[in-house]
Amino acid sequence: MGKDSWFSLAKVFLRNLPRLPLSYAPYFVEKFRQANPHRHRGRVYLNAFFPPMPSAAFNRFIDIVANGRRVPISTYYAVTEHCPFRCPHCSYGCHAPGQMTTQESLAAIEQFKRLGTPIIGFTGGEPLLRTDLAELVRAVGDETISFVFTTGYGLTPQRAAELSDAGLDGVMIGLESPDSREHDSVRGADGSFDMAMAAIRLARDSGFYTCIATVGTRERLRSGKLERLAELGTALGVQEFRITEPVATGSFQGRTDEVLTPGERARLAEFHRQWNSRRRGPAVASFAYLESDEMMGCGAGYHHLFIDAVGNVCPCDLTPLSFGNLREEPLDAIWNRMGQWFDQPRCGCFANTVGEKLAEQGGRVQLPLHREAAEGICSACERTGELPAVYGKLKSHRTSAVGAGMPDGVSAS
Repeated sequence: MGKDSWFSLAKVFLRNLPRLPLSYAPYFVEKFRQANPHRHRGRVYLNAFFPPMPSAAFNRFIDIVANGRRVPISTYYAVTEHCPFRCPHCSYGCHAPGQMTTQESLAAIEQFKRLGTPIIGFTGGEPLLRTDLAELVRAVGDETISFVFTTGYGLTPQRAAELSDAGLDGVMIGLESPDSREHDSVRGADGSFDMAMAAIRLARDSGFYTCIATVGTRERLRSGKLERLAELGTALGVQEFRITEPVATGSFQGRTDEVLTPGERARLAEFHRQWNSRRRGPAVASFAYLESDEMMGCGAGYHHLFIDAVGNVCPCDLTPLSFGNLREEPLDAIWNRMGQWFDQPRCGCFANTVGEKLAEQGGRVQLPLHREAAEGICSACERTGELPAVYGKLKSHRTSAVGAGMPDGVSAS
């Protein structure tokens, strides 16, 4: 990113600094050094975990963080369970079939917005199989940004134009390998790599903030495929390369052997730092770094929310525990109930804990687990008061502010 873009980022940061603790200034400066921001269509993106700056969605985000509010920063909605591929690691594997209607989906989106979420992601299954996807995107409005998470299947120039007209902000296309044959093998379909490549180029040329994404498996970490994917993203001109981690839920249910060790996770976080320090190519956004205990930690059920295709409300897309269904009761009631178990961010990935519990049960069960079983798992999981670094600093600041006579939840500015 050029000097002018860094200047724009600095202006937005300084404008919002009075709403955050002064002690955050050196902390944020240090963490910005681990980022590779991109200027896109007049706004600056750190990565797709955060709303672009400036925007109404970013203002919402700052308000949530500065005031310690339990609001989903990102709400992901699986608009369908259908997908033309059968990837062995699919996070939506083992979920019940079906999907909500257009009207049910529009009503759900209104409830997401009322919760105050700044980011809405449409996922699946393959969301482009929904012929009404543009209508759902249009319902997001201007105060929230929207992303589509796709394999690239069905992204034609006409669909891209419809989504652009509806106000879609970004597209994230999954890649399994920089090698076409290996990618096709994982997807289980010849030609799927070429389809993904075409979708990436079309998304970029259509003006979307364009990302590629992969699962940072042990093999991809060891073989150098992550570096090769980052280089491929550079050649394609995408803005971001997101790297998730394998979790023993979904189609990996019970596969705790696939979960990265602490050492492997540290290597993945180091790749995030080293690549971004080059200040070229896409921004690497690795869960191993961004959701580490030294950063944001696990915000499942606190700053993240997932709705499956039939309306089940879960803490995140990798944590298949349902605390209610939108077809049966309002989202705010379910969200408040969930807060009994998710009243603060956690150190460590809660989805990994759930994966271990599922493995202990043996066999494979339909997901998500319904409320009674979900609450049983939560009650069996020991919770500590330790907070990830970002939230620990904010809590310390708010505690000091209250001690100085300021009401809790108000930023000292």
